Amino acid sequence: MDPFKPGAHANETFKSLELPSPEAFRGSTFCDCTFVQCRFHGFDFSGVDITDCIFDHCEFSLPKMTNCGLHGVTFKDSKLVGVDFSRCSSHFFTVSFRNCLIETCNFSSLKLNRTPFIASTIRECRFTGSNLMEADFENSSLEKTLFHDCDLREARFHAAKHYAIDPTANKVKDATFSLPEAVSLLTGLGIHLQ
Repeated sequence: MDPFKPGAHANETFKSLELPSPEAFRGSTFCDCTFVQCRFHGFDFSGVDITDCIFDHCEFSLPKMTNCGLHGVTFKDSKLVGVDFSRCSSHFFTVSFRNCLIETCNFSSLKLNRTPFIASTIRECRFTGSNLMEADFENSSLEKTLFHDCDLREARFHAAKHYAIDPTANKVKDATFSLPEAVSLLTGLGIHLQ
């Protein structure tokens, strides 16, 4: 593959992309691109626009995301550690996750309504003041993930596990949960089962 050059990229596939420096993406835009088996450790995505792209079997570790535009971006079978999505541009922020490991990431104050987090491990993440109406956490594990002051109305937690959601600190009307995990909702109400 030719060396990566910053600029506008459309309808391209990048596999096992090797970049010369963490700032290699600065000043670039990506539309309808696919990234396969790429590693982005400490990369700077600040100001980068990414539209209708797929990240497949990729790894992100502590990237800089200030004003990064994510529009219609799909992460599948990928690992995301320490990604502060709250630093992204909130204008048309739309993402989806399928079968991902999402660890110590921050989704606070984002509009994530209808966002799919399907069959993913979401560990020690933060959702504070997030709009998660109709979000879908089906078959996901949410161990030590914080939900506070979130709008979870009509969100789906079918077959999700390890979540700790306080219904007094979040809006949960018409959200769906599965037994036996749904019993954990009683903890926030001060109710103990024996």
